[in-house]
Amino acid sequence: MKRIYLLCLFIIGACCNGSICAQTSIPDTLLFVFKLHGQTRKYEMSFRKQSDTLRIDWRILRNLHWQKGSYLMTPASQETGNTWCFLQPVDKESCLLSANETAYILSRQAYKELKKSGIFHYNQTVYKKGNKKGEALGCPLIHCVDQTEGAEVWILDNESLPIVWKMQNNPLNVNWQVDHPSAVYKDPIEVVVHRGANHLAPENTLPSAYAALAHGATWIELDVRKSKDGMLYNLHDETLDRTTNGKGALADMNSEKVDQLDAGSWFGKEYAGTHVPRIAEMLDSLYGKANVFFDVKRGTPVSDLVKLVRLKGFATNSFFWFADEGMLKEFVRLASEMKIKVNASDIARLQYWMTVCRPSVVEISPEQITPEFKVFCKTNGIRIMAAIQNGTEEAYRTAIQKEPDLVNLDQPELFEKVLAE
Repeated sequence: MKRIYLLCLFIIGACCNGSICAQTSIPDTLLFVFKLHGQTRKYEMSFRKQSDTLRIDWRILRNLHWQKGSYLMTPASQETGNTWCFLQPVDKESCLLSANETAYILSRQAYKELKKSGIFHYNQTVYKKGNKKGEALGCPLIHCVDQTEGAEVWILDNESLPIVWKMQNNPLNVNWQVDHPSAVYKDPIEVVVHRGANHLAPENTLPSAYAALAHGATWIELDVRKSKDGMLYNLHDETLDRTTNGKGALADMNSEKVDQLDAGSWFGKEYAGTHVPRIAEMLDSLYGKANVFFDVKRGTPVSDLVKLVRLKGFATNSFFWFADEGMLKEFVRLASEMKIKVNASDIARLQYWMTVCRPSVVEISPEQITPEFKVFCKTNGIRIMAAIQNGTEEAYRTAIQKEPDLVNLDQPELFEKVLAE
């Protein structure tokens, strides 16, 4: 198997255009769910025939906007390809695959080989038919095992489009499965973690952020406060007493002393020595791994934060909340291109905030998300974030039923479990 350690590979779905789906009706959209190193990525894809070329259109919701691209499979690759192509998808790019590569499908030759002899040759190894059973879209799934590395694949028994429906036990730990499509495609709910995965590691630290990412979070909240000498830190409380071995207000202590504090022992001895992270350190550590939600506390120098966010490359994959309306107005003047989150319990309150700024996200309790509120937000390009901090499994189920765009919570590991039910 080609040894490429890309985080998220482009994923496929199928669309019954032309004669692609001759044997069975393949839906307009299939959602491929990838699991890689504890993280989940969901792509929707469609296949479209253009003359003799197969066009593969993919898209994924990232950084508050849809990233899109396409791949083209030549007639030769569709007919005799013998290598699965694992290519990093690049936003707005169209890539022509080489003549021996197919994308998460078997070539016609390999499919015929499998049907005739119970084996097929791909990626310089032999895949042999196994004895596990499965079915999808009214077709059997053919279970096959990689005779070299032991990976298992399930091939949709469809001559026109033999999709690799499922991959598991991949030695690279790149596993996926196609979700059965629904009549209306639902965008995945993005997980925003409040103070990190604070039930697994000390809150507002790098360990809690990394633990959250390992359980499917794509957004990390940073609580922004400044020290006496103006350094920006990730700390929820005004004082250091609860989550460090320090005493008093952060604003009364210089950064040299703050950096020496222990912010982990209170949670568990294995976290002894964990420090209070600076915002700059958090951004450096999360770059390319997560989006950031900035909860900007009173007293934070807004201009300093804006400069830092731009410097660290987070201007587009972040949003900001200000409890102080004066600070919000200053932010609007300084960073009109950056995204803002507001809190509202109904349309009237949201309309007020729309006179102050241009909200990109509105946070609201799940119980207050009404059909009318959802329509208003969609019409105005505002994403809905359900507030379920300190939530229970039942609270998570209630929030999921309301179909928000994002959830703001404390336990991504519990939410991941509820989603999997």
